[in-house]
Amino acid sequence: MIPDVEAKKEILFTPLKLRNITLKNRIIRSATYEGLADPNGEPRIELAQVYRDVAAGGAGTIITGFTFVSQSGRAMQPGQCGMDHDNKIDAWKAIVENVKKESPDVSLFMQLAHCGRQTRRDATGRPVLAVSAKKCTYFRQPVTTLTDRDIQAVIQEFSRAAPRAKIAGFDGVQLHAAHGYLIHQFLSPWTNTRRDRWGDPRMFLEETIRAVKGSCGQNFPVMLKLSAMEDTFPGIGLSDTIATVRRLESLCIDAVEISYGTMEFALNIIRGACPVNLVLKINPLFNKTPVLFRQIWTLFRERAYTSRFIPFEKNYNLEAAVQIKQSTTLPIIVVGGIRNKSSMIDCLSTHGLDGVSLCRPLICEPDLPKKFYFGLSTDSACTNCNLCTIYCDSSRPLQCYQRKKP
Repeated sequence: MIPDVEAKKEILFTPLKLRNITLKNRIIRSATYEGLADPNGEPRIELAQVYRDVAAGGAGTIITGFTFVSQSGRAMQPGQCGMDHDNKIDAWKAIVENVKKESPDVSLFMQLAHCGRQTRRDATGRPVLAVSAKKCTYFRQPVTTLTDRDIQAVIQEFSRAAPRAKIAGFDGVQLHAAHGYLIHQFLSPWTNTRRDRWGDPRMFLEETIRAVKGSCGQNFPVMLKLSAMEDTFPGIGLSDTIATVRRLESLCIDAVEISYGTMEFALNIIRGACPVNLVLKINPLFNKTPVLFRQIWTLFRERAYTSRFIPFEKNYNLEAAVQIKQSTTLPIIVVGGIRNKSSMIDCLSTHGLDGVSLCRPLICEPDLPKKFYFGLSTDSACTNCNLCTIYCDSSRPLQCYQRKKP
């Protein structure tokens, strides 16, 4: 644990006071898929070590990988954790207690998610649910449009999952409303073409927040993750996200984390290398395609396909996050391409953001914040190779494929 030494305090390591909780510093481990659940979605105890390493490494807050609230809402990744039933509470409780025993001052948030149309029927065993009849061009699954009754049922799934997280000892929850998952699908004009009351793009999110607050209590910390923009047209633009955040100000949420994009253009969410051959080999959406067809596709279509992806640049969500921050009273956290100490400090001190969150850098170096604090490093060793991301679609648990093992 990093000692509280006044002489060494910098803005990165000052507490962040939110509405219902105070985080010990401004560095947050963004939700990161870990692949450490059994086939039913019960977390394995090894997950505690992942969180212990990040907590000991100096991050003040850890957000779990996306955790499904129902069987129909789970992802295609085989190791995804769930909180869809009371029988998972004890396993999560053991993990939380294990982490808190060594790092009692770290804040643990469970990210709750429903994938909506961004999954596969062979993973859920159920129809793929969607806001409208438009299927996802990435997952290519036939979809079943949610009825009003279905929508109310999904809201209740969130409202039951959140108190389970509270009972397990989590300090709060984060609702995943980004990256094209179900809440995002309601927010986006690309997917929400409904003509009933749920055609109001923000209603589902608002009702979900109210339900979670109702089941957990108004003082239970709730954060939100939003994509500031997406790549489709018509789609979510920055002005839409600003309007969404403003509308949520009265709902007593604690902070909003700003990300980007959807799974239809998956690498635009994280950016960096695109190891196409590995994707074709690992990803279950492609790995059953005959080898000859894959070779033909690589020869004739790969360049056109990869040209849709935005090149990596540092701090790529910063500008959008700053504009959102200038338009709201809610605390704003930014994720995306944050790779060195000076840019983190700049996000907070120059641009007025409230926190920074990291994903791949903490896979590569769980102790990166500690290195920053003690002056042992100023830059992340992450190369944005994206091997960790690609292998998330396999049965392997999360790891860095570039870092040398001790």
